[in-house]
Amino acid sequence: MVSKEFEVKNPTGIHARPASMLTELCSKMAEEITIVTEDGRSVNPKSILSVLMAGMSKGKHITVQVEGENEQESLDRIMELLESFEE
Repeated sequence: MVSKEFEVKNPTGIHARPASMLTELCSKMAEEITIVTEDGRSVNPKSILSVLMAGMSKGKHITVQVEGENEQESLDRIMELLESFEE
């Protein structure tokens, strides 16, 4: 398993559009993906409702965990997407 911490920098957090993009990307991956919020809640990023209900607002720290065959590649793609939300 690989993991990486990320601080949400998007002024509006991971709201509807970014959540949808994240869910779409993760749903295409065979790996087991989990986002752990600051309060220790595990979120399934393949579920739009889980992502929206996680409350990932600006300034919150999350940890993305990926386990599977292409875990590093998948983690890199997820982090690239999350970082693109900052713009």
